[in-house]
Amino acid sequence: MLNLRILLTVVIASMSFSAFGCAGLVGSSSDNKNARPAQLPQVTAADEMVAKVKLLAIAEAEERYQVEADGEYATMDQLVQKGMFNDPSKGQLARYKFDIHVRPHGFDATAVPENYGVTGDRSFFIDETKTIRAADKHGEKATVQDPSL
Repeated sequence: MLNLRILLTVVIASMSFSAFGCAGLVGSSSDNKNARPAQLPQVTAADEMVAKVKLLAIAEAEERYQVEADGEYATMDQLVQKGMFNDPSKGQLARYKFDIHVRPHGFDATAVPENYGVTGDRSFFIDETKTIRAADKHGEKATVQDPSL
């Protein structure tokens, strides 16, 4: 199951990078400095899919860590150090910024667009329940109060 998710992540990331190479930037004229560059909707969808897959991978890594650490949860650095999660970009994957907040008896993991409105509009949230939540938070973190997917 985890290998399937890794394969899915690689395929979607590849699609994202190739589609990005074909995406033309719109509104980047120097005459209109307030316009934001756009990307193809397919690229945004691919970036969002990778963000959701990575959040699920974080939740699974947290579950494994919690079993080994007597109920405690881990920060991103701890998961990487234990080899339970691969984070080669130090939190930035699929043009999203990932963060883990450890709290008593749980964790919150979030994915926020690297550049709101350009690399994505929706922010994502997952916790120990493994329920992904998402909303357009205007570049802020999603929370447990946001709608589930």
